[in-house]
Amino acid sequence: MAVRRIGVMGGMFDPVHRGHLEAAQLAIRTLDLDALHLIPCAQPNHREPAIADAGTRLEMLRLAVEGQAKLKVDDRELRRGGVSYTVDTLLSLAEEFPGAMLVLVLGVDAFAGLPGWHQWQGLFALAHILVLNRPGPQITFDEDLTLDLQCRQVPSADRLFTVPQGRILCLDEPKIELSSTLLREKLQRHENVDALLPTAVAEFINSKGLYTAR
Repeated sequence: MAVRRIGVMGGMFDPVHRGHLEAAQLAIRTLDLDALHLIPCAQPNHREPAIADAGTRLEMLRLAVEGQAKLKVDDRELRRGGVSYTVDTLLSLAEEFPGAMLVLVLGVDAFAGLPGWHQWQGLFALAHILVLNRPGPQITFDEDLTLDLQCRQVPSADRLFTVPQGRILCLDEPKIELSSTLLREKLQRHENVDALLPTAVAEFINSKGLYTAR
């Protein structure tokens, strides 16, 4: 029986946008994932809290993934409450899906910040990491992370899955310059952002008047 491959993509999703979904589908295609869990953060450790409440962010995610069978909205961090630590989330997924190979999907900016994460070295004992690039200047990593990258990086998805966890695959894509912060700024200025959002999410935001209050 084939070992399940499960992707894990966390974030505030405040709001979820087409960039998130493109990154998720890229991960599914590249790694031949059985599923990818989109996990909204309850309380971030290194940034400001979300603008939209947990229930609203969950509803937008569910609208965004409707009809996309491999994308799973996962509320475990919201149910757990408190500060959301990725190491705890991966431990929870490992318990729920024994024997599965987990892949943490990160943008290169988040990957560069790993040394500031809670028990960040423990992530490699629980999952592989897929790093997705973004437009703009090349990001540099600190010495510890550079050493890990040198030891753990593999050139292909096939090589990633020859061991249960602990390897890193870097992709020079997607070339998407889109962030939830940018979207919120556009919404505050009452600009049309329908092309940047899944249709159902755009309609939901418009109907609720989200992100327009200053």
